[in-house]
Amino acid sequence: MANSKLMKTLFGTDKPLTVIPGALLALAVMLVSVWLADALGGFFKAQFNLDKSPVSTFLLAIIVGMVVRNVIPLPKQVDAGIKFCVAKLLRLGIMFLGIRLSVLAAAKIGIVAVVVVVLCISAGIAVSLLLARLFGVSDRLGTLIAAGTGICGVSAIVATAPTIDAKEEETTYAISTITIFGLLATIVYPYLAELVLHLNPAQAGIFLGTAVHDTSQVTGAAYIYDQLWNQSASKIAITTKLVRNTFLMAVVPLCAIMYARRQAKAASEVVEKINVWKYFPMFVLGFLGFALFRSIGDIFAEGESGRFLFWNSEAWSSLCGMIKTWAKNILAVAIAAAGLSTQFKKLKQLSLKPFMIGMAAALTVGALSYILVTVLQGPIAKMIGG
Repeated sequence: MANSKLMKTLFGTDKPLTVIPGALLALAVMLVSVWLADALGGFFKAQFNLDKSPVSTFLLAIIVGMVVRNVIPLPKQVDAGIKFCVAKLLRLGIMFLGIRLSVLAAAKIGIVAVVVVVLCISAGIAVSLLLARLFGVSDRLGTLIAAGTGICGVSAIVATAPTIDAKEEETTYAISTITIFGLLATIVYPYLAELVLHLNPAQAGIFLGTAVHDTSQVTGAAYIYDQLWNQSASKIAITTKLVRNTFLMAVVPLCAIMYARRQAKAASEVVEKINVWKYFPMFVLGFLGFALFRSIGDIFAEGESGRFLFWNSEAWSSLCGMIKTWAKNILAVAIAAAGLSTQFKKLKQLSLKPFMIGMAAALTVGALSYILVTVLQGPIAKMIGG
């Protein structure tokens, strides 16, 4: 029993071998995307005399994954592995990314991000609930779209659904809505941030971390931005997104309580108490753990002894570089899996009203995020050093 629970925690299933076919497919899509990015990048550089390739491996991973999923009839045996990559492997990659930051840097980014995150979460939830009421959409569906837009996409929807007794079709509608706008933002926002909004890397990082929905989508958008513009916004974007994810433990119960109170007709009805710690995203602690590990290691390796535990200064630098490389590769596979998990036939089931609510909420959060990173440009530059 304990072993089965451990397998589910690590792999999302008590039969870990079932994740192999889908994981290998995601790996294959990633490798094809790397090859395509190199080939297309070389072509465009030669044709237009460019210094840097305008093609992003992460963007191609999403596109190739979607093409494979929707053009080739895939067996059901790959579904468990694709789900594993998007859920478990993604979190592992993000934890490894903590090695890129010191705890102090993570704290600085987090302090700035909290202001933008709180206001964007509030706006996303308020707009979703208001429009759900105006359009006559069920209160449950409105609450699910609000949670998905405001916090962390699909994860928030899945966490919120059982707390409000959402129907299966309502959960599917909400996930479809969040998926389509999250994917559009993943592809469009890296270009928008640089070419239209002219944000600096620190601003772009916070903008992408708050305006894009799902964790996998934020990661993809941030790496696309880095690769296209030769910048380093991804660590800021992902740290901002982790701040947003942390609010899951507060906002999911809040959405559930708000829903229950709206449904309670009689004063005698009592809202059931909810365990908020159940919704805390534990991989945030892993990210901070690696950041702490990096911080302590740097202090010793760069100090008088020139050593940290088993590593001298050179070996320590090499270890950090290796973990960064592994993080990037793991995340590339997870992003490919995110593309593979997108089925257009499911998106076709989306009715107009939820689509409009999701669009309005997504645009509101994006616009507000841009306004805030513009207004807070001074504090962002001062605290993050951007």
